[in-house]
Amino acid sequence: MDDREINKFVGMKIKEFRKNKKLTQQDLADLVGVKNSAISNYEQGTRIPKRDFLFRVANALAVSIDEFFPIQNEETSSTLSEINKISSQLEEPRQKIVLDTASSQLEEQEKAKKAIKSKPKITPLFDINSPLTDEELQEAVDEAVAFDGVPLTDREKELYKHLLREAWEEDHGRG
Repeated sequence: MDDREINKFVGMKIKEFRKNKKLTQQDLADLVGVKNSAISNYEQGTRIPKRDFLFRVANALAVSIDEFFPIQNEETSSTLSEINKISSQLEEPRQKIVLDTASSQLEEQEKAKKAIKSKPKITPLFDINSPLTDEELQEAVDEAVAFDGVPLTDREKELYKHLLREAWEEDHGRG
């Protein structure tokens, strides 16, 4: 797709989203702070929209700026096109539900990827047959993380050091 075709495509998308919101060119022009003729030129593809303009239009029409551009990946093209087509017809409260659902799915996906990448290796914290040194205890606590993988706070580290020291001494005798 060359620049001229992309401009026409972007213009077509602006017009499509504007009409879906039941806005006139003048309504959209007022929302984004340009003249009515500018909206007409953008929609016809005779004027090249700048990035800041596209962000203002996307915001005014409650769509993602990505929705103005052709999708390159053919595999996801039909699914994303269908999602965009349907969600652009929804009223704003329902669009927010779609957005929240998509955001939630993305967050879940990222967590799953992180869980696969960061499988913790299990290593002994210290040699249970030798006296527990302060350095070993500090190292064990410094490397520890909570069950959710989040690093421990300094307060939690101090508590764990105290508990580990007590448990070790209880099992192995003091000193």
